[in-house]
Amino acid sequence: MAASYSSSWSRRAARLYWLPPGGIGNGLDAETWAALIDADASQLILLLDTLREAGIPAYAARLDRLGRRAPASVFRIWVDTWTHAQAEDVLRETQLRHRLAGQ
Repeated sequence: MAASYSSSWSRRAARLYWLPPGGIGNGLDAETWAALIDADASQLILLLDTLREAGIPAYAARLDRLGRRAPASVFRIWVDTWTHAQAEDVLRETQLRHRLAGQ
């Protein structure tokens, strides 16, 4: 998890300082970000929406844009640093619901 801090500069720089450009967010913003999970594009919207419904800011960018060898369909998801543990809980609950539903 990324170390978090607050400064007047980081507040002005906002998301672009912490995250790669060209990604998509779930409409909620945060001052500091931590990587949460790598996900396939087919899961991306569901994950971003689920995190938004839980009140967790999230942002996703393709891994190949980060200079990594990865299929274009793989995205890294970042969340607000202060909600990282809550986001992990939300992902576990979502995974459990899908398993119970037979998906």
